[in-house]
Amino acid sequence: MIAATTASVAGTVMQGQQAKEQSQAQASQVLKDAAYNNANAKQTATNIRRAGREAMGSANASLAASGVKLGEGTPLEIQKTIKQRSEQDALSAILSGESGVKSAQEQAAVLLQSGQNQQTNSYLAAGSTILASGANYARGGWKEAAKGKTT
Repeated sequence: MIAATTASVAGTVMQGQQAKEQSQAQASQVLKDAAYNNANAKQTATNIRRAGREAMGSANASLAASGVKLGEGTPLEIQKTIKQRSEQDALSAILSGESGVKSAQEQAAVLLQSGQNQQTNSYLAAGSTILASGANYARGGWKEAAKGKTT
């Protein structure tokens, strides 16, 4: 009876510990994925800005080739529009990456709390097993154990 109780308690506690460790591993992976995606979003923003500068250069070259004076009027508005749109797209990419990080941090916190809860529940279940076994022993289970029987 004591050996069975000990094995049950140990198994319950180990199960809770393993659940906590699994939750920690999952949380870590979620955060790593988010960091990777955030870095990609920043690189995308850099690429968008570069493409915007290239588009502005191409527009300026085309306008200059056609004899239009750059830096005022329509050419200036074209430059402003290209710069504004490329910056909006770049910022959108950055915000998307940061939003993903925030979401991942929240998900990781939930995973960590879940693992902690599972570990706590395993301790409570182990304690309950010990108390139930003790109560059974006190009610006369010791007599059965002395005869070599288990309940």
